[in-house]
Amino acid sequence: MEDRTNPRKPRRRKAWLLFLNEHNEPVRRDGWAHVWRRMVSNANKALTAAHGRAHAAWVKKGKPERQAPELLQVPEGASMHDLRHFYASLLIKHRENVKTVQKRLGHAKPSITLDTCTHLWPDDEDTTRAAVEEVLGDVPPLCPPRRAYGT
Repeated sequence: MEDRTNPRKPRRRKAWLLFLNEHNEPVRRDGWAHVWRRMVSNANKALTAAHGRAHAAWVKKGKPERQAPELLQVPEGASMHDLRHFYASLLIKHRENVKTVQKRLGHAKPSITLDTCTHLWPDDEDTTRAAVEEVLGDVPPLCPPRRAYGT
């Protein structure tokens, strides 16, 4: 199939597709909306059924406080792109490196992944602060807390 991840250098490559139409061909953009709506509907039905079972079990236990099951649904307007972004953010949160995320997302180069997802990786301040807190976390502060002017 044609890979247009890098629009300046489109190329053909072999791909394992998750979604095929009834003729075992790639789902085209114009047919995707129908497939997506059906998948969201099926997912919401399954989530509703699971909630019903969990709610019945909660009632059977005597409705313990703060344990009522919450009904989860696919958010209105959610798209396949949202799932892709969620997947990328999940990989990054669990400290996967750029090359791994690039491969999983099917980007032609790691630079494309960085251009797209750089905001998801922790910045230097986050990682530096975490490192210092890990080492000095149990050390009591030597300076008194700052007070607002005039107090």
